[in-house]
Amino acid sequence: MLVLACLLAVLSVVAVFARNELLNTDAYVKTVAPLASNPAIQTQVAKQVSTNLLARVDLEQQLAGALRPKAQALAKPIAAGVATLTNDLALKVVQSKQFANLWVSVNRASHKQLVAVLTGSSEGAVSSKNGKATINLGQVEVEVKQKLDARGLTMFNKVPAVKGLDFVLFQSSDLTKVQQLTKWLNDLAIVLPIVTLLCFAADVVLTRNRRRGLVRAAAGLALSMALILVVLGVARNQYLSGLSPSQSVQANSAVIDIVTEALKRGIRIILVIAAVVAILALLAGDRRVRAWLSKRSERGGPRSSRTLDFVLLHRAVVQWLIVVAGALALVIWPSPTTLVAVVVVAIALLLAGVLGIASAIHASSGGSVRD
Repeated sequence: MLVLACLLAVLSVVAVFARNELLNTDAYVKTVAPLASNPAIQTQVAKQVSTNLLARVDLEQQLAGALRPKAQALAKPIAAGVATLTNDLALKVVQSKQFANLWVSVNRASHKQLVAVLTGSSEGAVSSKNGKATINLGQVEVEVKQKLDARGLTMFNKVPAVKGLDFVLFQSSDLTKVQQLTKWLNDLAIVLPIVTLLCFAADVVLTRNRRRGLVRAAAGLALSMALILVVLGVARNQYLSGLSPSQSVQANSAVIDIVTEALKRGIRIILVIAAVVAILALLAGDRRVRAWLSKRSERGGPRSSRTLDFVLLHRAVVQWLIVVAGALALVIWPSPTTLVAVVVVAIALLLAGVLGIASAIHASSGGSVRD
Protein backbone atom coordinates (compact mmCIF):
# COMPACT_ATOMS: atom_id res chain seq x y z
CA MET A 1 0.00 0.00 0.00
CA LEU A 2 2.83 2.40 0.87
CA VAL A 3 4.61 1.80 -2.44
CA LEU A 4 1.37 2.48 -4.31
CA ALA A 5 0.77 5.64 -2.26
CA CYS A 6 4.29 6.97 -3.00
CA LEU A 7 3.88 6.25 -6.71
CA LEU A 8 0.50 8.01 -6.75
CA ALA A 9 2.03 10.97 -4.87
CA VAL A 10 4.57 11.45 -7.65
CA LEU A 11 1.86 11.25 -10.31
CA SER A 12 -0.42 13.58 -8.32
CA VAL A 13 2.18 16.35 -8.08
CA VAL A 14 2.91 16.17 -11.81
CA ALA A 15 -0.79 15.95 -12.71
CA VAL A 16 -1.79 19.00 -10.64
CA PHE A 17 1.14 20.96 -12.07
CA ALA A 18 0.27 20.05 -15.66
CA ARG A 19 -3.41 20.84 -15.24
CA ASN A 20 -3.27 24.04 -13.19
CA GLU A 21 0.02 25.62 -14.27
CA LEU A 22 0.70 24.57 -17.87
CA LEU A 23 -2.89 24.16 -19.08
CA ASN A 24 -4.37 27.16 -17.25
CA THR A 25 -4.15 30.35 -19.33
CA ASP A 26 -3.77 32.87 -16.49
CA ALA A 27 -1.24 30.75 -14.63
CA TYR A 28 0.72 30.04 -17.81
CA VAL A 29 0.88 33.70 -18.89
CA LYS A 30 1.93 34.74 -15.38
CA THR A 31 4.67 32.10 -15.50
CA VAL A 32 6.17 32.96 -18.89
CA ALA A 33 5.73 36.76 -18.72
CA PRO A 34 9.11 37.34 -16.97
CA LEU A 35 10.88 35.60 -19.85
CA ALA A 36 10.36 38.72 -21.98
CA SER A 37 12.82 40.60 -19.76
CA ASN A 38 15.34 37.78 -19.46
CA PRO A 39 18.63 38.87 -21.14
CA ALA A 40 19.34 35.39 -22.54
CA ILE A 41 15.88 35.20 -24.12
CA GLN A 42 16.16 38.73 -25.50
CA THR A 43 19.57 38.04 -27.02
CA GLN A 44 18.41 34.79 -28.60
CA VAL A 45 15.21 36.31 -30.03
CA ALA A 46 17.08 39.33 -31.43
CA LYS A 47 19.74 37.11 -32.98
CA GLN A 48 17.15 34.82 -34.53
CA VAL A 49 15.08 37.67 -35.99
CA SER A 50 18.06 39.59 -37.39
CA THR A 51 19.72 36.47 -38.80
CA ASN A 52 16.57 35.36 -40.58
CA LEU A 53 15.98 38.86 -41.93
CA LEU A 54 19.54 39.26 -43.23
CA ALA A 55 19.48 35.80 -44.80
CA ARG A 56 16.73 36.95 -47.18
CA VAL A 57 18.59 40.05 -48.41
CA ASP A 58 21.83 40.09 -50.42
CA LEU A 59 23.25 43.25 -48.85
CA GLU A 60 26.58 43.19 -50.66
CA GLN A 61 24.93 42.91 -54.06
CA GLN A 62 22.50 45.73 -53.38
CA LEU A 63 25.24 47.96 -51.99
CA ALA A 64 27.54 47.14 -54.91
CA GLY A 65 24.81 48.22 -57.30
CA ALA A 66 24.31 51.48 -55.44
CA LEU A 67 27.99 52.39 -55.06
CA ARG A 68 30.27 53.91 -57.70
CA PRO A 69 32.82 51.54 -59.30
CA LYS A 70 35.68 53.07 -57.31
CA ALA A 71 33.80 52.44 -54.04
CA GLN A 72 32.89 48.79 -54.72
CA ALA A 73 35.41 47.64 -52.16
CA LEU A 74 33.34 49.33 -49.44
CA ALA A 75 30.32 47.09 -50.08
CA LYS A 76 31.49 44.30 -47.78
CA PRO A 77 32.38 46.45 -44.72
CA ILE A 78 29.19 48.48 -45.15
CA ALA A 79 27.16 45.25 -45.32
CA ALA A 80 28.82 44.10 -42.11
CA GLY A 81 27.91 47.40 -40.47
CA VAL A 82 24.30 47.08 -41.61
CA ALA A 83 24.19 43.54 -40.20
CA THR A 84 25.47 44.78 -36.84
CA LEU A 85 22.95 47.62 -36.84
CA THR A 86 20.15 45.20 -37.68
CA ASN A 87 21.02 42.99 -34.71
CA ASP A 88 21.32 46.03 -32.42
CA LEU A 89 17.93 47.34 -33.47
CA ALA A 90 16.39 43.90 -33.05
CA LEU A 91 17.82 43.78 -29.53
CA LYS A 92 16.36 47.22 -28.77
CA VAL A 93 12.98 46.02 -29.98
CA VAL A 94 12.97 42.98 -27.70
CA GLN A 95 14.20 45.09 -24.77
CA SER A 96 11.33 47.52 -25.13
CA LYS A 97 8.07 47.70 -23.20
CA GLN A 98 6.26 46.98 -26.46
CA PHE A 99 7.95 43.59 -26.77
CA ALA A 100 7.03 42.70 -23.18
CA ASN A 101 3.40 43.51 -23.95
CA LEU A 102 3.62 41.66 -27.26
CA TRP A 103 5.12 38.61 -25.52
CA VAL A 104 2.26 38.51 -23.03
CA SER A 105 -0.48 39.08 -25.61
CA VAL A 106 0.92 36.47 -27.99
CA ASN A 107 1.22 33.90 -25.25
CA ARG A 108 -2.26 34.64 -23.90
CA ALA A 109 -3.95 34.62 -27.28
CA SER A 110 -2.18 31.45 -28.32
CA HIS A 111 -2.31 29.55 -25.05
CA LYS A 112 -4.98 27.25 -26.43
CA GLN A 113 -2.48 26.36 -29.14
CA LEU A 114 0.10 25.50 -26.46
CA VAL A 115 -2.51 23.28 -24.86
CA ALA A 116 -2.96 21.81 -28.32
CA VAL A 117 0.82 21.25 -28.46
CA LEU A 118 0.57 19.10 -25.37
CA THR A 119 -2.36 17.27 -26.90
CA GLY A 120 -0.90 17.02 -30.42
CA SER A 121 -2.10 20.01 -32.50
CA SER A 122 -0.13 22.46 -34.71
CA GLU A 123 -1.84 25.76 -35.44
CA GLY A 124 -1.60 29.42 -34.50
CA ALA A 125 1.25 31.36 -32.95
CA VAL A 126 2.24 28.43 -30.76
CA SER A 127 2.63 25.15 -32.57
CA SER A 128 4.11 21.69 -32.36
CA LYS A 129 6.17 20.34 -35.23
CA ASN A 130 8.97 17.81 -35.45
CA GLY A 131 8.95 17.47 -31.67
CA LYS A 132 9.17 21.24 -31.07
CA ALA A 133 6.92 23.71 -29.26
CA THR A 134 7.43 27.16 -30.81
CA ILE A 135 6.21 30.78 -30.73
CA ASN A 136 5.99 32.73 -33.97
CA LEU A 137 8.18 35.88 -34.07
CA GLY A 138 6.70 37.38 -37.22
CA GLN A 139 5.42 40.50 -35.45
CA VAL A 140 8.86 41.14 -33.95
CA GLU A 141 10.40 41.06 -37.43
CA VAL A 142 7.84 43.59 -38.64
CA GLU A 143 8.85 46.01 -35.88
CA VAL A 144 12.55 45.55 -36.66
CA LYS A 145 11.92 46.34 -40.34
CA GLN A 146 10.09 49.50 -39.33
CA LYS A 147 13.03 50.57 -37.16
CA LEU A 148 15.45 49.95 -40.05
CA ASP A 149 13.24 51.93 -42.42
CA ALA A 150 13.26 54.84 -39.96
CA ARG A 151 17.08 54.76 -40.16
CA GLY A 152 16.93 55.00 -43.94
CA LEU A 153 17.69 51.31 -44.59
CA THR A 154 14.85 50.69 -47.02
CA MET A 155 16.33 47.57 -48.65
CA PHE A 156 14.39 45.44 -46.14
CA ASN A 157 10.99 46.89 -47.06
CA LYS A 158 10.48 44.51 -49.98
CA VAL A 159 11.50 41.46 -47.98
CA PRO A 160 8.35 39.35 -47.71
CA ALA A 161 7.21 38.00 -44.36
CA VAL A 162 8.35 34.44 -43.88
CA LYS A 163 6.30 31.70 -42.30
CA GLY A 164 8.12 29.67 -39.72
CA LEU A 165 10.12 32.39 -37.97
CA ASP A 166 9.74 30.60 -34.66
CA PHE A 167 11.31 30.74 -31.23
CA VAL A 168 11.61 27.23 -29.79
CA LEU A 169 10.21 27.00 -26.26
CA PHE A 170 11.22 23.38 -25.93
CA GLN A 171 11.86 20.41 -28.15
CA SER A 172 12.00 16.68 -27.65
CA SER A 173 11.99 13.61 -29.82
CA ASP A 174 9.63 12.13 -27.22
CA LEU A 175 7.06 14.93 -27.49
CA THR A 176 4.42 12.46 -28.68
CA LYS A 177 4.82 10.49 -25.45
CA VAL A 178 4.59 13.72 -23.45
CA GLN A 179 1.36 14.60 -25.24
CA GLN A 180 -0.18 11.24 -24.38
CA LEU A 181 0.94 11.52 -20.76
CA THR A 182 -0.48 15.06 -20.50
CA LYS A 183 -3.90 13.91 -21.69
CA TRP A 184 -3.93 11.14 -19.12
CA LEU A 185 -2.73 13.32 -16.24
CA ASN A 186 -5.17 16.09 -17.13
CA ASP A 187 -8.07 13.67 -16.85
CA LEU A 188 -6.89 12.37 -13.46
CA ALA A 189 -5.63 15.61 -11.89
CA ILE A 190 -8.50 15.76 -9.40
CA VAL A 191 -8.83 12.06 -8.67
CA LEU A 192 -5.14 11.27 -8.12
CA PRO A 193 -4.50 13.53 -5.06
CA ILE A 194 -7.64 12.19 -3.37
CA VAL A 195 -6.71 8.57 -3.98
CA THR A 196 -3.16 9.34 -2.80
CA LEU A 197 -4.41 10.77 0.49
CA LEU A 198 -6.64 7.74 1.03
CA CYS A 199 -3.79 5.32 0.31
CA PHE A 200 -1.44 7.02 2.77
CA ALA A 201 -4.18 7.14 5.41
CA ALA A 202 -5.07 3.48 4.84
CA ASP A 203 -1.43 2.45 5.14
CA VAL A 204 -1.09 4.23 8.49
CA VAL A 205 -4.43 3.05 9.89
CA LEU A 206 -3.98 -0.57 8.82
CA THR A 207 -0.52 -0.80 10.38
CA ARG A 208 -0.55 -2.43 13.83
CA ASN A 209 1.86 0.15 15.21
CA ARG A 210 0.42 3.30 13.73
CA ARG A 211 3.22 5.52 14.91
CA ARG A 212 5.68 3.41 12.96
CA GLY A 213 3.22 3.38 10.08
CA LEU A 214 3.21 7.18 10.16
CA VAL A 215 7.01 7.27 10.17
CA ARG A 216 7.12 4.97 7.13
CA ALA A 217 4.43 6.90 5.26
CA ALA A 218 5.99 10.32 5.90
CA ALA A 219 9.49 9.07 5.09
CA GLY A 220 8.22 7.40 1.92
CA LEU A 221 6.53 10.61 0.82
CA ALA A 222 9.67 12.66 1.52
CA LEU A 223 11.82 10.23 -0.44
CA SER A 224 9.34 10.28 -3.33
CA MET A 225 9.53 14.07 -3.51
CA ALA A 226 13.34 13.96 -3.31
CA LEU A 227 13.34 11.49 -6.18
CA ILE A 228 11.27 13.87 -8.33
CA LEU A 229 13.76 16.68 -7.68
CA VAL A 230 16.66 14.41 -8.68
CA VAL A 231 14.87 13.30 -11.85
CA LEU A 232 14.05 16.91 -12.76
CA GLY A 233 17.69 17.90 -12.31
CA VAL A 234 18.99 15.01 -14.41
CA ALA A 235 16.37 15.58 -17.12
CA ARG A 236 17.26 19.29 -17.24
CA ASN A 237 20.96 18.57 -17.71
CA GLN A 238 20.29 15.90 -20.33
CA TYR A 239 18.02 18.24 -22.28
CA LEU A 240 20.50 21.13 -22.23
CA SER A 241 23.42 18.90 -23.21
CA GLY A 242 21.44 17.68 -26.23
CA LEU A 243 20.84 21.13 -27.72
CA SER A 244 22.24 21.95 -31.13
CA PRO A 245 25.12 24.47 -31.38
CA SER A 246 22.75 27.09 -32.80
CA GLN A 247 20.57 27.01 -29.69
CA SER A 248 21.31 29.08 -26.62
CA VAL A 249 21.87 27.06 -23.45
CA GLN A 250 21.19 30.15 -21.34
CA ALA A 251 17.86 30.86 -23.05
CA ASN A 252 16.70 27.27 -22.78
CA SER A 253 17.79 27.15 -19.14
CA ALA A 254 15.70 30.24 -18.43
CA VAL A 255 12.61 28.66 -20.01
CA ILE A 256 13.01 25.38 -18.12
CA ASP A 257 13.73 27.03 -14.77
CA ILE A 258 10.84 29.46 -14.85
CA VAL A 259 8.30 26.90 -16.09
CA THR A 260 9.26 24.31 -13.46
CA GLU A 261 9.72 26.80 -10.60
CA ALA A 262 6.19 26.30 -9.18
CA LEU A 263 6.53 22.52 -9.46
CA LYS A 264 9.84 22.44 -7.60
CA ARG A 265 8.61 24.84 -4.93
CA GLY A 266 5.57 22.66 -4.25
CA ILE A 267 7.70 19.51 -4.12
CA ARG A 268 10.08 21.09 -1.61
CA ILE A 269 7.17 22.10 0.64
CA ILE A 270 5.83 18.55 0.70
CA LEU A 271 9.32 17.14 1.26
CA VAL A 272 10.02 19.40 4.26
CA ILE A 273 6.63 18.82 5.92
CA ALA A 274 6.81 15.05 5.36
CA ALA A 275 10.34 14.95 6.79
CA VAL A 276 9.26 16.95 9.86
CA VAL A 277 6.30 14.62 10.47
CA ALA A 278 8.55 11.55 10.12
CA ILE A 279 11.12 12.96 12.57
CA LEU A 280 8.48 13.95 15.13
CA ALA A 281 6.78 10.57 14.89
CA LEU A 282 10.13 8.84 15.27
CA LEU A 283 11.02 10.93 18.34
CA ALA A 284 7.60 10.22 19.85
CA GLY A 285 8.55 6.54 20.03
CA ASP A 286 11.82 7.17 21.84
CA ARG A 287 11.63 6.13 25.50
CA ARG A 288 13.74 9.03 26.70
CA VAL A 289 11.55 11.55 24.87
CA ARG A 290 8.40 9.94 26.27
CA ALA A 291 9.82 9.91 29.78
CA TRP A 292 10.80 13.57 29.51
CA LEU A 293 7.34 14.52 28.24
CA SER A 294 5.68 12.47 30.98
CA LYS A 295 7.69 14.29 33.65
CA ARG A 296 6.80 17.62 32.11
CA SER A 297 3.15 16.60 32.11
CA GLU A 298 3.28 15.50 35.77
CA ARG A 299 4.91 18.76 36.83
CA GLY A 300 2.32 20.78 35.01
CA GLY A 301 -0.53 18.80 36.53
CA PRO A 302 -3.57 17.42 34.75
CA ARG A 303 -4.29 19.88 32.01
CA SER A 304 -5.90 17.73 29.33
CA SER A 305 -9.40 18.84 28.50
CA ARG A 306 -12.39 16.69 27.78
CA THR A 307 -12.24 17.71 24.12
CA LEU A 308 -8.63 16.60 23.79
CA ASP A 309 -9.37 13.34 25.58
CA PHE A 310 -12.29 12.70 23.24
CA VAL A 311 -10.22 13.45 20.13
CA LEU A 312 -7.40 11.18 21.25
CA LEU A 313 -9.84 8.45 22.26
CA HIS A 314 -11.30 8.45 18.73
CA ARG A 315 -8.03 9.21 16.94
CA ALA A 316 -8.57 6.87 13.98
CA VAL A 317 -11.96 8.38 13.18
CA VAL A 318 -10.61 11.93 13.45
CA GLN A 319 -7.65 11.10 11.21
CA TRP A 320 -9.99 9.74 8.54
CA LEU A 321 -12.14 12.87 8.86
CA ILE A 322 -9.04 15.02 8.27
CA VAL A 323 -8.21 13.03 5.13
CA VAL A 324 -11.80 13.31 3.86
CA ALA A 325 -11.82 17.05 4.58
CA GLY A 326 -8.62 17.47 2.55
CA ALA A 327 -10.09 15.47 -0.32
CA LEU A 328 -13.29 17.54 -0.28
CA ALA A 329 -11.23 20.76 -0.29
CA LEU A 330 -9.47 19.66 -3.47
CA VAL A 331 -12.80 18.79 -5.09
CA ILE A 332 -14.63 21.98 -4.08
CA TRP A 333 -11.75 24.42 -4.68
CA PRO A 334 -12.20 26.01 -8.15
CA SER A 335 -9.10 25.31 -10.27
CA PRO A 336 -6.60 24.81 -7.43
CA THR A 337 -3.03 25.75 -8.29
CA THR A 338 -0.09 23.45 -7.60
CA LEU A 339 0.71 25.39 -4.43
CA VAL A 340 -2.90 25.14 -3.19
CA ALA A 341 -3.01 21.39 -3.77
CA VAL A 342 0.37 20.94 -2.10
CA VAL A 343 -0.64 23.01 0.94
CA VAL A 344 -3.95 21.13 1.32
CA VAL A 345 -2.22 17.74 1.17
CA ALA A 346 0.57 18.92 3.47
CA ILE A 347 -1.85 20.29 6.08
CA ALA A 348 -3.88 17.07 6.04
CA LEU A 349 -0.75 14.97 6.50
CA LEU A 350 0.61 17.28 9.20
CA LEU A 351 -2.63 17.28 11.22
CA ALA A 352 -3.01 13.51 10.95
CA GLY A 353 0.64 13.06 11.90
CA VAL A 354 0.51 15.41 14.88
CA LEU A 355 -2.64 13.67 16.10
CA GLY A 356 -0.91 10.30 15.90
CA ILE A 357 2.13 11.60 17.78
CA ALA A 358 -0.04 13.23 20.46
CA SER A 359 -1.93 9.97 20.83
CA ALA A 360 1.27 7.99 21.34
CA ILE A 361 2.53 10.45 23.94
CA HIS A 362 -0.84 10.46 25.69
CA ALA A 363 -0.83 6.67 25.84
CA SER A 364 2.71 6.56 27.21
CA SER A 365 1.74 8.91 30.01
CA GLY A 366 -1.01 6.60 31.18
CA GLY A 367 -3.95 7.74 29.06
CA SER A 368 -6.15 5.39 27.09
CA VAL A 369 -6.46 5.57 23.34
CA ARG A 370 -8.87 3.70 21.15
CA ASP A 371 -7.56 2.61 17.77
